[in-house]
Amino acid sequence: MSIESPPSSGHEGKSFAETALALGGKSADEARRTGAIDTADDQVEALFAPQYQTVNSPAHRAVWDRGVPVELFQSSTPVTPPEVQKVMDDSVAVAQLHKAAGTLHNEEGKFTDAILNELGAVGYWGLLVDKEYGGSGAPFSSFASFLTRMALVDPTIAGLASVHGCIGAVDPVRTFGNAEQKQRFLPGLANGSRLSAFALTEPCAGSDLTALRTTAVRDGEDYVVNGEKLFITNVVPGRTIGLVCLIEGKPAVLIVELPKQENEQFQLRKYGLWALKHTYNRGIIFRDFRVPAANLLAAPRGDGLTIAYHGLNLGRVALCANAAGTGGARSCGSALPGTIAALGATRRQ
Repeated sequence: MSIESPPSSGHEGKSFAETALALGGKSADEARRTGAIDTADDQVEALFAPQYQTVNSPAHRAVWDRGVPVELFQSSTPVTPPEVQKVMDDSVAVAQLHKAAGTLHNEEGKFTDAILNELGAVGYWGLLVDKEYGGSGAPFSSFASFLTRMALVDPTIAGLASVHGCIGAVDPVRTFGNAEQKQRFLPGLANGSRLSAFALTEPCAGSDLTALRTTAVRDGEDYVVNGEKLFITNVVPGRTIGLVCLIEGKPAVLIVELPKQENEQFQLRKYGLWALKHTYNRGIIFRDFRVPAANLLAAPRGDGLTIAYHGLNLGRVALCANAAGTGGARSCGSALPGTIAALGATRRQ
């Protein structure tokens, strides 16, 4: 968590992590980079209502307060609205039908357009999109546990729901978009006509998200993007991505609608990865690629790293449920009731 240092310390405005690393002998650059990530994490937490913040969580209180608040560790079974349950049931039925028929994958071993479109038709891709934009507005606690059920049919289809709805473009637009951006992007993200991905990792910025090199420079009504992204799951031409880049030296997020075909300004770098092998995982190269300035997202606190970490936190919980299996998902939910509740209730204060 961020701290305020005494005036004489020379650490004003720095996060706890940056101050601690500097005092521990780390270089100023390493301390600054780690501190930026720590600050982004704090800024995401500040978006939660106070009762969902770490200081009020069951684990924090058990460690720092006298006594263990056992009652706060008790979780309840998620209550899923009937209309949301129908979307979930129909989605599982679509996946089961294609699996039984052997029509899940194309000649490249990737999911066919047919199953992606049919999942869109029954509302799968819009589970986390609010109803006013054509989605289901599913409670996140219901969504996370449902992914385990879908994973029993096909784990990658379950993973794609998290990629699209949490770390893809849905969460950034839903949480940080303005009214015009939500109206412009969310309906297509809800019906699956614009499946999404999140473009963060770069050749020199893997786990160090402060080492970004992709830039966007304002030119009239557009930003001109140059750079390369690596290991982007669920990316093909024509999809919508949340692009983390540098604008005036600071991390920012642009919502980018990729062209239907590669061109001189936009190419995909193709390679094979085992993880989520039945979906496309590629690099993206931008050369003087133009994006409307109106596609820039704004965080109420922080910058593009804050937006990125918000979706990544959602994705972690969703994939925790996915990976844990049927019994494990319930255990995951029992161990992290405050986290799942917080993420499900995330709204700007």
